[in-house]
Amino acid sequence: MPSTTQFPPVPGVRKPEAALTPTDDDDGLSPEAIDAALKQTPRGAYAIAGTAVGLLMLAWLAIYLFVFLPRGSVG
Repeated sequence: MPSTTQFPPVPGVRKPEAALTPTDDDDGLSPEAIDAALKQTPRGAYAIAGTAVGLLMLAWLAIYLFVFLPRGSVG
């Protein structure tokens, strides 16, 4: 059975239906401008992630070549 408890309003928090109506803080961007920005945004994230993975692989290779191989085989 769902709870019907009503909580007092929290100052500074809008009602959910307010998200569907324009407000004074509307940035004025058209849907086309928003779509264009969202198409370009992941490129930077992919570049950062790819760079981080590449550096991690280079560090592993350096440790392998300069630490593990000089020690020789085990046994």
